[in-house]
Amino acid sequence: MKFSIERNGLLDSLQRIHSVIEKKNTVQILSNILCQVKDNVLSLSATDLEVGMKINLPVEMKEEGRITLSAKHFLDIVKELPEKTIDINRKDNNWVELVCGKKRSNVVSLSADEYPALPSFEEKTYLDTKAAVLRDMIDRTIFAIATDNTRYLLNGVFLENTENSMMRMTGTDGHRLSFVDNEVFIKMPDLKRGIIIPRKGLGELRKLIDCDNETIGLAFERGYIFSKIDNKYMFVRLIEGEYPDYRQVIPKSTDKVMTVKREIITSALKFVVTMSNEKSRGVRINLQGNTLSISSSNPDLGEAHDEIEINYSGDPVEIGFNAKYLLECLSVMKGEELEFHFKDKLSPGILRECGQRSHTYVIMPMRI
Repeated sequence: MKFSIERNGLLDSLQRIHSVIEKKNTVQILSNILCQVKDNVLSLSATDLEVGMKINLPVEMKEEGRITLSAKHFLDIVKELPEKTIDINRKDNNWVELVCGKKRSNVVSLSADEYPALPSFEEKTYLDTKAAVLRDMIDRTIFAIATDNTRYLLNGVFLENTENSMMRMTGTDGHRLSFVDNEVFIKMPDLKRGIIIPRKGLGELRKLIDCDNETIGLAFERGYIFSKIDNKYMFVRLIEGEYPDYRQVIPKSTDKVMTVKREIITSALKFVVTMSNEKSRGVRINLQGNTLSISSSNPDLGEAHDEIEINYSGDPVEIGFNAKYLLECLSVMKGEELEFHFKDKLSPGILRECGQRSHTYVIMPMRI
């Protein structure tokens, strides 16, 4: 294997693909990047067996071949090289030499024969997907995914067909629920009962579409979702199982509605949460007239209180919530004004942006 490549393009690709690799791998080969040179193209591949990525780069090839290099060491070396052409050459002892200007490095490699087989990305039938819409749907749901491994089915978002060419993405951890409906596909896929995309794979997909492209290609095969954008490919192994019926926790009716400026309630919550219990992050919310009172107390720290102006004409109500859960949702909402729907102190609350119903956030109350 012998080829030449521009340093900046290689560095960008190594930084992109490095995040797929787990920091602590029990299988040494999975800490490496597979490098394959053929037909004047360098293919960089990495996987943790749950998520995999491949990036193709143009090179000046002198001899084809394949080898694996430590992802960390490969990236560290390329970072320190000047912005020039890098000559890469595999030696007889399977060491790999990198030369750039006057800098030279020899790196120990592992045989590519030990690397797990990856799917053929190029042969899939990719559906055009609106990149900005998909990015927004991920942002509005990924934060609500469970992090508890004992609730395996909730460790990802649920993607399903709804109606009128709409798709729904849902994330929940049992304490809060965030779902968003939107037209994301140019041509609708048939997902039957829906799919569960795990948190890590969803996060990597979000990074992949953080670019100026209008569309990204998605393909679905049994147990996997594939994505393609420019010269970058990725697969994610889906979570197998039936997603819980989240619709049961959505309140059928609420008789109290408060409207409030998003920035004002965000500021008040950030202030009051500083004195809340560090584990529960509970705050007490009291609605009375056009005033919303938010308070918290912690025997070890003290207490905090704030009052803000709202639009509310219902009966007085006092209810407790996890402020962290509220702030995480507020951080992804974009509307200037919000609607908060209540029933009583034992029922879930519903949060939406005024004038739109595509994104709904349901939060369970807590005793304070």
